[in-house]
Amino acid sequence: MNEPVKIKEAARMLRGMQDLLILTHKNPDGDTLGSGFALWAALRALGIRARVHNEGEFPAKYGFMTGPYFERAEEFEPRHIISVDTAAVKLMGEKTAAAYARRVELAIDHHGTNEQYALSLTVCDPGSASCCELIARLIDALGVRMDTYMANCIYTGLATDTGCFKYSNTTADSHLLAARLIGLGVDFAQLNRIFFETKSRGRIRLEQMALAGIEYAAGGKIAMITITQEMLKRAGCDHSDIEGVTPIPRTIEGVELGVTLRELENGNYKVSLRSFELDSAKLCALFGGGGHKRAAGFECSGTPHDIKAAVVAAAEAEMAK
Repeated sequence: MNEPVKIKEAARMLRGMQDLLILTHKNPDGDTLGSGFALWAALRALGIRARVHNEGEFPAKYGFMTGPYFERAEEFEPRHIISVDTAAVKLMGEKTAAAYARRVELAIDHHGTNEQYALSLTVCDPGSASCCELIARLIDALGVRMDTYMANCIYTGLATDTGCFKYSNTTADSHLLAARLIGLGVDFAQLNRIFFETKSRGRIRLEQMALAGIEYAAGGKIAMITITQEMLKRAGCDHSDIEGVTPIPRTIEGVELGVTLRELENGNYKVSLRSFELDSAKLCALFGGGGHKRAAGFECSGTPHDIKAAVVAAAEAEMAK
């Protein structure tokens, strides 16, 4: 079943549902939240009760999405579970996965490493720059007229997952969708300012600490930074301040692979890779992770030294091919 057919099948499924819980991945970014809230609004327009769920709080900078949502969201016992922009069950968060993973009927995603965990249907198009692109097509298939709120949500996911349209995953379709969204009233200048031009003072302090400890390998082709819980505490940062730090090592001249280690509250590390030519998803798969060719990640235990050594060894082996 090809992707356009799956979109129509997903629309048919959703029209027959009521009391939906829309799961987003933990440590939410613009694409998973934009997908979730845009779909919530579209379903609400059809008279279908839905709720967006995330394991943790919604970051404050997404208030333009969450504000209208909390004004209208209804409480109910979920009868149907769907997920957006979530390639693997473990990305939902432990509590969410335990409660809902085995009940997910429909998964909408754009990661080539999607684990196909949905019971009934997985709509996954790795060629789409963002999950929000799929949600936009789904909204059309539902026969819902997209309003400015939905357009703002979709634009957020599209812009953040393409790095404001500068990453290699950007396609002609991405630009065409952006043009359509702007025509629907999206204040793209304000959204771009929020996500790409504004940093808290805590974020600046965090960047200073991270860059002070930068390490290089493979003759300068690999650059690595580490962010610990202690650094977050000293900088006065929360999760939303960390978003956007990951691409920094790759911006250094001569660097092919940027590696960011972030210590989690449970003591494990989230490792994020950003590359130009290397297949980041392939490298992360060696450690039980996944993602996209140019942007992927995994979570593991161990010391930063050992984790970096393992990643460097795997990357150098791939570079030598």
